[in-house]
Amino acid sequence: MKFEIPKELRNEVEGKGGWSRIKQSLPLDDIKMVAKVMKALADEKRLEILYALYKQRMCVCMIADLVKCPYSKCSYHIAKLKEAGLIKSVKKGNYIVYSLTKFGRSIVRHFNKYKPEVKK
Repeated sequence: MKFEIPKELRNEVEGKGGWSRIKQSLPLDDIKMVAKVMKALADEKRLEILYALYKQRMCVCMIADLVKCPYSKCSYHIAKLKEAGLIKSVKKGNYIVYSLTKFGRSIVRHFNKYKPEVKK
């Protein structure tokens, strides 16, 4: 190593095969996927869509009314959620019906369980 770390950490690192091995073991593809999901979740309108789809499947006109945005902007938000694997769509006649994926449902369930304390 080109830098100094505390002995306690050095022992842990050596026990795991060394610093190079730890760095090489990072799951870069998983990290990129999680970053994509986090970016999708970092928007209030997309979170509103996610929570609403947890309660009810919807078509784009319902989603647009819910988040009060034009269809084009709504489609953008939907696309970001789909790219992150949080929602899916099914064509029903002239409509496209959106719903949560299993992963999307698990995210909302997790958020519903975790309510951080907000400092006042």
